[in-house]
Amino acid sequence: MPEINVSALGLDYAGKTAIDDITFTAREGEFLTLLGPSGCGKTTTLMSIAGLAQPSRGVITCGEDVLFDSTRSIDRPPERRNCGVVFQSYAIWPHMSVADNVAYPLRLRKVGKAEIARRVGEVLEMVDLAALAERYPHQLSGGQQQRVALARAITYGPGVLLLDEPLSNLDAKLREQARTWLKEFQSSVGLTTVFVTHDQDEALALSDRIIVMNDGHIEQVGAPEEIYSRPNSPFVASFLGSANLLAGTVIESGRDSTRVRLDGSGQTVAVREPGPDREVLVMVRPEDVEIIDDTTGDESASLQGNLTTRMFVGSSFRYVVDCGGQQLSVSSRERWEPGPVRLRFRIEGVRLFPRSAADQLATDIEEPVHA
Repeated sequence: MPEINVSALGLDYAGKTAIDDITFTAREGEFLTLLGPSGCGKTTTLMSIAGLAQPSRGVITCGEDVLFDSTRSIDRPPERRNCGVVFQSYAIWPHMSVADNVAYPLRLRKVGKAEIARRVGEVLEMVDLAALAERYPHQLSGGQQQRVALARAITYGPGVLLLDEPLSNLDAKLREQARTWLKEFQSSVGLTTVFVTHDQDEALALSDRIIVMNDGHIEQVGAPEEIYSRPNSPFVASFLGSANLLAGTVIESGRDSTRVRLDGSGQTVAVREPGPDREVLVMVRPEDVEIIDDTTGDESASLQGNLTTRMFVGSSFRYVVDCGGQQLSVSSRERWEPGPVRLRFRIEGVRLFPRSAADQLATDIEEPVHA
């Protein structure tokens, strides 16, 4: 299966920049996810690859084929890009049976009847819909309709699969089932896949690599575990998972460790990395904070605070602890009562960011511009 290479891609619309300097490679057989909030440019990027949006600049290649090159005035039409596309709405024909919907791309390409029957039967077996070939869309569940759209996208043998939030219209239970099925299906067929979503759980569960986008730019690229545990900005930390961001001041810094005094409480925490600036944000995820009974007098605990809120979320409890006016979210399997507590951070899970990054974080979350 071919690679997709995107280089310095940009698109301007109505005097605004929708995406700018987008550069990445979707490797052969890889499941690559474009993740970000509404308006970040992820769908614009996907539609540019598909040929359904015209970039203002940049280059897109699929294997050896140039799909778009602004400097050479190359813009291959969608039907000649060898890309299967599944939209958020599925866009399956309501007056056609499952088999006819799946056969539609083949008929457009004037494939013979016998070959159409063979390919449709083969693809419907792959997506577990062979028994429903003669049914119509209104007779199918949301998950089955999603599979029809996927079958139609791959029936003519594209080299690349482009998925624009295909699970977002499913309810929570169906979405979880479809997520598992889609991961297994993509692995079995080995199609190079670019997947767009704003759902962090989908991105973490499905992806070989994730591209986090924001405000028309790429923020970070990496494996799910890498981005979750080593985010490179407050935006990435807070968008991919839950993160505590505590304002503080560096009071001691070495090559391998830093001590930070937190605003409000004046208490200090240790971090195993050099401080990026004097005024910083301390990032720690809820599962990397441990609650310790305040009566132990354990001074090695990082912080002293007041547990104000407890919420049961199924497999664990989620707590809110006030530390000198800064609120920490804590995840724990243990049940704690409201009152004074001490907190210990898992030091390997703590990151530092410049305090100035907080201003950009607020702007990015509150003022998205492009889809």
